[in-house]
Amino acid sequence: MLRIFWNGLCALVFPRNCILCKQYISPGDPADTLCLRCANSLEPNRPPFCQRCSRTLINPEGKNFCPDCLRHPHYFDRAWAATGYNEHMKKLIHLFKYSHKTSLRTVLAQLIFSFIENYQLDLSAYQRVVPIPLSLTRLRERGYNQSQLIAERISRKYNIPTSYRNLIRVRHTQNQALLKQKERWTNIHGAFKIKNSQEFSQKSVLLIDDLLTTGATGSEAARVLKEAGASQVGLLTIAIAK
Repeated sequence: MLRIFWNGLCALVFPRNCILCKQYISPGDPADTLCLRCANSLEPNRPPFCQRCSRTLINPEGKNFCPDCLRHPHYFDRAWAATGYNEHMKKLIHLFKYSHKTSLRTVLAQLIFSFIENYQLDLSAYQRVVPIPLSLTRLRERGYNQSQLIAERISRKYNIPTSYRNLIRVRHTQNQALLKQKERWTNIHGAFKIKNSQEFSQKSVLLIDDLLTTGATGSEAARVLKEAGASQVGLLTIAIAK
């Protein structure tokens, strides 16, 4: 009885509103950060998947890879993304990265967990979880690495150790989102370094990032990891741009 009273009082004093549409979320609603309508507007990434990046194949007949992966072979062995990158997901990721809405890590990680369970992805082969690092300049500006927040959830859920501050970004690059497709590959080249190669020697590594567009960032990080001796590199993201 006291708990019901307390929940009702909190709802009056601190009403929950959907982070996207700002509508009130009632205490009986199973959602927390998003109302059900906005939650249902997020588009799961669906097969048939590109066998390299998991982008949905538009015309899959006789094709295993999307045009982007055919144009730019990647250093990562396989990538997966939980959702498409529609307007609602774009806004969620923007809030998560740039507006200190770190509580969104819960709902965003859950989208990844649902994707893993729905398609029965086996992560047991991976021995390290590694978030894509930020430059020191961007980390100071933002105050946190959004990819690390997601990586920590995945690490706990699947009992895979997280590697911190070994894969580092040694060059402050332009924001990839502001560049054209070809410019992204040259912009990110040489941006990463491994401090201790022994940690990744003969290890399978799962990179974590928020968004996969061209795959340039994940591919460059995978290249450096493989040069350090990683046997396999996967990439797991919240969303993928189509």
